[in-house]
Amino acid sequence: MKVQTVVSQVLMACCTCILLSTIGCEAPSSEGKAGSIQGKIKGISPDTEIILRSFNRGNLVNVGKAAVDSTGYFELTPDRPLAMGYHQLVVDRSLPLVLITDSTEALYVEVEAQRGRNYLVDASISGSPQSAKVADFYNAIMPLQARMKNTDKKGRSVDAETRNAAKELKKSQTDSLSNLSLEFAKAHTGTLSALSALEGLDPKVHGDLFKETLSALKGSHSQSHYFKLIQEKMVLANAPRTLDMSNPPKRKGKNSKFGMGDLVPDIVMNDPEGKERKLSDLRGKVVLLDFWASWCGPCRRENPTVVRAYEQYKDKGFEVFSVSLDSDAARWKKAIEQDQLSWPNHVSDLAGWRNAAAREYGVSSIPHTMLIDRDGTILATHLRGNALESTLRGVFGK
Repeated sequence: MKVQTVVSQVLMACCTCILLSTIGCEAPSSEGKAGSIQGKIKGISPDTEIILRSFNRGNLVNVGKAAVDSTGYFELTPDRPLAMGYHQLVVDRSLPLVLITDSTEALYVEVEAQRGRNYLVDASISGSPQSAKVADFYNAIMPLQARMKNTDKKGRSVDAETRNAAKELKKSQTDSLSNLSLEFAKAHTGTLSALSALEGLDPKVHGDLFKETLSALKGSHSQSHYFKLIQEKMVLANAPRTLDMSNPPKRKGKNSKFGMGDLVPDIVMNDPEGKERKLSDLRGKVVLLDFWASWCGPCRRENPTVVRAYEQYKDKGFEVFSVSLDSDAARWKKAIEQDQLSWPNHVSDLAGWRNAAAREYGVSSIPHTMLIDRDGTILATHLRGNALESTLRGVFGK
């Protein structure tokens, strides 16, 4: 994307200031043309890239980009007209902002990029009512999620008292997060912004709220990504909770060396701090063995599903054992932090695709997961998204 007519307007304004010193320079107008996204981002360097992403078949793809000028101003026109739904503005490839908009709106954003965070908070948004509403929701929950991440770190302390205190605090924080989501969903029932809050709620407990919002959006928004996501969440929550192991699938295709019923080989590798961790140490627990890497886009998009599963079932005997096919330790550690992968069992030999565990398990593509029973046998493989959530409900009963 190129910065369009506003650039010439800025240059003309500055020239006017030089010739007529009594007239002050003014910021560009926030009244843009329909379909454009303008704004001002504080706290970043000139020429920092701004990317717009939209959902396409469940994946976020780039649909436009621009760069900020010396004042932090940018104007972005998408490659194609946006359909009403969820989109994402990403600053400097690391700081996202959720938007709900389409090509009929002229959206203006003002926000300060704060390093050390993984989301743009306290954004001021005009020209798009739904974007402004969903910004209010994320402004409330993102700081709480950051505090929960710190609580998780304390929960791994060697001091029992600290761990117990962290466990109680985490329960309180989780309740607060659920309450915030519930209050927002109720206050905005029937709107697209409510879908963000419903994503963190249990459709078995709040079924009427799910039905009311989905019913109101059905039709014009039935094909949007988040509508389908919440609809599938509700359908799966009401599906029979059984795990059929009587007819294991035939082994073919990628990552098929080990399958249902096999006893898994042990994995012994170091975590990011150099501590040795063993898969066999988790016997007695249900374990999701997850092969991934920081550079793997599908892996990173799948991580929120794994995080939700871990938070929901970790107190019921569920663990995640993540094997990274990274070769750069710094990128590996940064991805763990950015994606809030709070479980302790992260390992890698930093050998990339020649990772010893990946070779032992016959892994030729990632992400790849195996759900391992308490005795070390494989319950299921190739679990992603809704398949993972459904299978875990079958194992744990809820």
